[in-house]
Amino acid sequence: MAKEVCPLCGAVAMSRRTQAMSYHYKNHSIVVQQPGAYCDACDESILDPSDLKATRKELAAFKATIDKLLTPDEIKAARKALRLNQGEAAKICGGGKNAFSRYESGEILIPRAASNLLTLLMADKSLLDLVSTGA
Repeated sequence: MAKEVCPLCGAVAMSRRTQAMSYHYKNHSIVVQQPGAYCDACDESILDPSDLKATRKELAAFKATIDKLLTPDEIKAARKALRLNQGEAAKICGGGKNAFSRYESGEILIPRAASNLLTLLMADKSLLDLVSTGA
């Protein structure tokens, strides 16, 4: 594996690889396998958007679990179980046109109110008619 010059310390010690990285959130920790450019000399890392995207969903699920919100996979499963497309789910739960795409990909955490509403709808699907019509 060819080493490149580290833009931070100047050593020829940087290479692209995946390595274990700890993330901390509200007194909890998780270790994920994070792709990126890592320097063996100064221990710094450079993560580009595609590197961050690789672990985004895992980190969102970690935060959602701690905050007692639905995880990205749970959001998608609930939406599908309710037979809603992403636009319909956004109209019912709030959020913009692309909100559910972002929730399901882990790009952003679902708001507590939307998470709670989906949880209630999953517990009693008959409530869907009530919230869909606005009655």
